[in-house]
Amino acid sequence: MGCFGEREKLEDARAEQKWGYINLRDFRSTSCFSPFSYGVLYVFLLISVAVYAVDLFTAANLLFFNRWSGQVKPVISFNIAKWIFAACILLSLVLLVYRWIHALRVIRSGVVAASYLDPLAVRIQSIRPGARGQGWRRFLVFSALTESRKGAEYVALFTHFSFEAWIRIIFAQGPRQLLNAQTLYAVMQADLVPAGDHAAKDGRSAASQFWVNIGILASDNREQAAILFGMLFTLIIWIISVVSLLVACIFYVTFLWHHIPRSDGSLTRYCRRKIDTRLSKIVSVKVNKALARHDILRAREAGRTPSGERPPQVKRQPTIPIVDDDE
Repeated sequence: MGCFGEREKLEDARAEQKWGYINLRDFRSTSCFSPFSYGVLYVFLLISVAVYAVDLFTAANLLFFNRWSGQVKPVISFNIAKWIFAACILLSLVLLVYRWIHALRVIRSGVVAASYLDPLAVRIQSIRPGARGQGWRRFLVFSALTESRKGAEYVALFTHFSFEAWIRIIFAQGPRQLLNAQTLYAVMQADLVPAGDHAAKDGRSAASQFWVNIGILASDNREQAAILFGMLFTLIIWIISVVSLLVACIFYVTFLWHHIPRSDGSLTRYCRRKIDTRLSKIVSVKVNKALARHDILRAREAGRTPSGERPPQVKRQPTIPIVDDDE
């Protein structure tokens, strides 16, 4: 069973699998979680833009000005670290351009499942402005596709999205995050570990003195502390991504390899088939509800019941008074 296999031609998708078949006005938010998730999407979008802006600034300083952007220097030679960081940043930018080209191709195809399986396409579709774009409504469609899934489908989607970013995680982020880890370790050994000049004093424990040393470092040089915190944050995010990739590999080898039918041929096609099935059910429910509402309105206007029969007319009937025999 292949992991990705040959990509299906998006032009071969049926009409009911495309955005044009869906009435976006039928999708409405039914909880406060959807607006919150929509706001989080914008927050992560801004963070992504900021990260790439910092990468561009760092690459420009390294390649054009031959200097390090920040007071925290790497533990290895500058000439070696310079080219490692620059190569990783340039590779990440190349991958970003490729992702944009692929996402725009998916969006032009109009296939809902293909957009759902592309994280960048999901973001672009969800922020499309205006009455024509209806980004909020498209976001609700993606949310509906995520709900009420079986455990195997969640595992398949998790594995697919983890595999989708493997080049970026290993080659575009891996080398520079390893350098960041070495730099953080050197700073910790020199300034934070409670030993030598930074040993515990006044009866403090080693753990307490460690946090005291962090406070001293932050108060002496706030810029350096902010840079170190940023390095630590990105390192933690990268470690989580690596762990997710390893877990996805385990899921694929131990479960998905045997679970995916041979007729699908690959993980991507399996996920797309499941999404198309889920989309068909959702649209059918929405269409049936809309038709039922339309029938009720037409019946009310015509003075008939939804089944087409006229409602029974209540006529006044003469009544016979009841007389008590004892009176």
